[in-house]
Amino acid sequence: MKQRLISWFSCGAASAYASYLALCDPQYTDLERELVYCRVREETDDNLRFLLDYEEAIRHPIKIIEDEKYGGSVLNVIASTKFIKGPTGAPCTRILKKEVRKKYQRHDDVQVFGYTAEEENRADRFIDSNNEVNAVFPLLEKGITKAECLEFVSDMRIQLPRMYRLGYANNNCVGCVKGGMGYWNAIRVDFPERFHEMAALERVVGHSINKGPEGPVFLDELEPNRGNFHRDMPADCGFSCEWQQGELEI
Repeated sequence: MKQRLISWFSCGAASAYASYLALCDPQYTDLERELVYCRVREETDDNLRFLLDYEEAIRHPIKIIEDEKYGGSVLNVIASTKFIKGPTGAPCTRILKKEVRKKYQRHDDVQVFGYTAEEENRADRFIDSNNEVNAVFPLLEKGITKAECLEFVSDMRIQLPRMYRLGYANNNCVGCVKGGMGYWNAIRVDFPERFHEMAALERVVGHSINKGPEGPVFLDELEPNRGNFHRDMPADCGFSCEWQQGELEI
């Protein structure tokens, strides 16, 4: 069986640039090169538009894989596990991305991840917790920043995914559980249906996404002017889950 190069495509600008670099790298010419997208249902429908536009631009197919047990849905994971997040991360990332990746990968795959020049610490943490993965980070190796990734997509004349166009720093799920109060107040405005779905689910689970000095702050009690949009933005959601400073509002 031919060895594979797998570039994990997330419909984000960084993974788009990393995938392009991997496909063009002559050292991987003899490998079977795949672009693979772990779909999560709570991402915007515009992601599929972006995927098709990018696929056409680079003239290479992108394979879509998805968790079967929970239908690729963050809301289903939370409703079933009765758990939103904890000190070790969020179950949605582990179940819908990490476990799906591990099920798909083979031991000899070369795997491409789109960590940018600003994310060396994230890449190091990924290596420490995934010693079995032959991981490469072309953006890090070339010192390419997130801003340069956005420019790369624009230069290809592909419209950026909707979350970027609305001002969000990353193309995560709509309503990421890693986001703080300012982020969730933006979701309330831009995606009110998703905000209310998560607010109801918090009550079912009995756990709030956000906390303040007074304790848990449930979404259905969150004041519309609370938090800071930029500070409370969640990190890019890849195959690991980190907390943001804005999780606890002081």
